[in-house]
Amino acid sequence: MLTAAAEMGVHSASSELALSLPIPPAPALPTPPASGPSPSCAAALPVPSYAQQLLSSACLEEPLAQVDIEPDNRRPDPTVPRTLNNVTVEAAEIDDLFQVFFREYSQFLPILDIGLTPNAYYTHSPFLFWAVIGVACRSYPKNPTLLTALSRGIVEMALLSALSTTPWHTVQGLLLLLTWPFAKDKTRSDVMFTLSGMMLHIAMQNGTHIPTSSHEFSRFKTSAPSEADMIRRSELWAHCVIAYQNSCIVKGQLARTLNDMHQELGQSHRLFQRIAPGLVLKLKCLDLVTRCSAAVVEIGLRNLSLEQERSLDIILRTYESQITDLESQFTSAVDRFHIALCRLSILAFHFYKTETLSSTGSLPRLLAAACRVIDFVQSLGQTPGRLATTPLQINFGLLLASVSLLRILKLYTACDLDLERARTSFFAGINLAKEMSVQQNDTAAKAVFILNQLWNSTKAYRKPDGSAYTSLRVRGRLVLSPVLDAIWWWRDENEPQYRIMYLPQGEAADGIPPIPETHPAQADDPMISGAENNHNHSSAAASTMVNSAERQDSARADDYFLADFEWALCEDEFFLPTGPYT
Repeated sequence: MLTAAAEMGVHSASSELALSLPIPPAPALPTPPASGPSPSCAAALPVPSYAQQLLSSACLEEPLAQVDIEPDNRRPDPTVPRTLNNVTVEAAEIDDLFQVFFREYSQFLPILDIGLTPNAYYTHSPFLFWAVIGVACRSYPKNPTLLTALSRGIVEMALLSALSTTPWHTVQGLLLLLTWPFAKDKTRSDVMFTLSGMMLHIAMQNGTHIPTSSHEFSRFKTSAPSEADMIRRSELWAHCVIAYQNSCIVKGQLARTLNDMHQELGQSHRLFQRIAPGLVLKLKCLDLVTRCSAAVVEIGLRNLSLEQERSLDIILRTYESQITDLESQFTSAVDRFHIALCRLSILAFHFYKTETLSSTGSLPRLLAAACRVIDFVQSLGQTPGRLATTPLQINFGLLLASVSLLRILKLYTACDLDLERARTSFFAGINLAKEMSVQQNDTAAKAVFILNQLWNSTKAYRKPDGSAYTSLRVRGRLVLSPVLDAIWWWRDENEPQYRIMYLPQGEAADGIPPIPETHPAQADDPMISGAENNHNHSSAAASTMVNSAERQDSARADDYFLADFEWALCEDEFFLPTGPYT
């Protein structure tokens, strides 16, 4: 790793050798398995010690072997306790957490060397060390306080990591945090999207995106990288692109395509030749969604005419056909998940249509894709505790699938659809989200709360006269728009009363003006029926805001309510103690 790491711009070749943290070399491109995981995936790891291992995505359904650490009295380098922001993690806890990470998490993101001790990780990069700890403590029952206590300090280290002289390790640490982000902190802006751009640019600044020319980005004159170095760099770059494009999709932003980030024609093909087939599939799926998003943005999504809806349908069918081509190339269970999520992400653009959605046959395909995504997550959940370790992409896939099914079940019951399957999968999605939640205020827990209330609401997706409101009101967030649209429906019905109950009377929060006094004539409003007397004021105000919100155009929805993404999933005070995660 001396050559490869030196190219990353560390101060000297000798110091780089001491600081290098290699990624296990990827094998030459193997033939995709016809079915099932490779036998090598189930091989036992040598103990006691960490073992060098590169886990492919095909191994996700296999139980992982236990990774043991030698006790301090047998190890030449006993683990040292570490402290971050006055929170001390004892040596035994660090050993446990590293075991948890390599046993339960690294299979989803196999970029770290299992052969290094916790002390070595800390020596190489304190930020990377704490990133491993931060991820592993999500499912560490021996000390459940660590996740909340450490998250802020780790995020602060991430923001400062751009100044690090070990960019290879910085990129690895950022990849961990972007794959398993912390719950959103209501007192601060969410920085995960910002970190994704920073990570991508750090990788590019050090030539990771051009493995054959990475030595040209070094501060020092070095020789061209070996083939092994180019494989390591190619795999790290592939993970960077996946994390970056994932972050953009989850935030409802338009990402750069893979070709946009490469300088030469055919560079993507050479990248695919060097990396594992599972990574190739993830890259192709995310790039399909990215290119599809760019294509539909060109025709416009704000107010679609009938002709624009027909054009949108042609575009979406074109990209669907490309997904079908991928299905013939990749056949493992986890491959099928990525293909199903890719298909669902593209089909979700059909929700932007109002006049032709039912007539173009897209609803059955949407329903089937959403159910397939939930089916895969359900299969993961058969292993106890597995869902708590799933990465962001699987969490988002479950949320998008559940919201898509909710929208279909609320609006299109008269269509010839398999509504029983949709209903069963929707309820399964809520239960799976409960298992995914690791904190009371994380996205999975709040999604459970909102989906529960929307399902039982008689006003969600309805106009004041009770007829169906089929149009998306949130139209500027690409694949994410159906999710945010559902959150806005929840807000219309619930948010005003939550604000009044949690804030002093007349006080505004987050730039939203106080709710006006209610006129006595509103006492007969149907929104108030069944409420206690002391909540009459808030319920009537909620009714007023619901009716006015339903008349607002989608532009205001984007600019005013949703400027900082998922406001409802970021503010804890909106959730009453009677919620499912109290």
